[in-house]
Amino acid sequence: MTYSEFENGFFVLDKPEGMTSHDVVQAVRRHLKLSRIGHLGTLDPLATGVLPLALGRATRLIEFLRGGEKLYEGTLRLGFSTDTYDREGRPTSEAASPQVSQEQLNLLASEMSGDQKQVPPPFSAKKVRGVRAYRLAREGVPVSVAAQQIRIGRLEFKLRTPSEVDFSVRCSAGTYVRSIAHDLGMRLGCGAHLTRLRRLASGDFGEDQALALSEFIQLTPQDLGSRLIRMEQVLLASPFVQVDHPTEAGVASGRNFRSVPDKVMLQVASAGFFRVLSSGGRLIALAKLLEVDDSASSEEADERCFHPFLVLAAKDVRPG
Repeated sequence: MTYSEFENGFFVLDKPEGMTSHDVVQAVRRHLKLSRIGHLGTLDPLATGVLPLALGRATRLIEFLRGGEKLYEGTLRLGFSTDTYDREGRPTSEAASPQVSQEQLNLLASEMSGDQKQVPPPFSAKKVRGVRAYRLAREGVPVSVAAQQIRIGRLEFKLRTPSEVDFSVRCSAGTYVRSIAHDLGMRLGCGAHLTRLRRLASGDFGEDQALALSEFIQLTPQDLGSRLIRMEQVLLASPFVQVDHPTEAGVASGRNFRSVPDKVMLQVASAGFFRVLSSGGRLIALAKLLEVDDSASSEEADERCFHPFLVLAAKDVRPG
């Protein structure tokens, strides 16, 4: 086995502190000698933890996977806020001596949970008038980033010391944990900023699957092969249909097909798409129902047709 055999699938890296997500991707590209690698969800240099990487054709699944919930744990400091909302920024408030109880934190955790609009930090990758917000902020230009719709499903604060709070949060993709820290400081009236952050899960990818970058580089191709997450192991919450070999060849060529079980059709109504598996169980495409033209006859409408809008099959698939 050689590294070139890892051209389609996923690895989960445990991003070390101090590196950007792009740094990790570049290191893996150099090691595997593969150029087509992307990541699912940026982590700030300060953060550590779960960073899923997609290789080869699996990169085409990123847009369907990056929307999964995230799970974080970390620490924030009470007493003053910073312009980056974390420990790497400059203070933006006078130092204060916080007087906070666990009961207050429990109440605020409840108030800060649920569906809401969140304002990203000024130092973020969000664009303002076509320019990244952090670029404007570094130049001293006042930044006003539009609020984003997010969901905080679970939030817990635990007072560690009079000026330190540990936390855990399960939230929607696009949530800025730095903004949660800043918001808590605003509500308490003493200022706060993030000092430590670790991502424990990103969608279906978890900490138990993660490899440290140093370990990843030292493993043999055989050992890495056992840690590769195949494309058919993701999107498991989406419905699927397994096709026969002749249909598989057509799907691999991007041709429409029919004969999808009614059970799958009911699930497609809510999911919007379904996975197409080969006769051998490989993920070869994502497909959707083609809308029937209003002028179509009832018989034509009954002959439902499905379109493989994202083909993942290898080019060497041929009719059997």
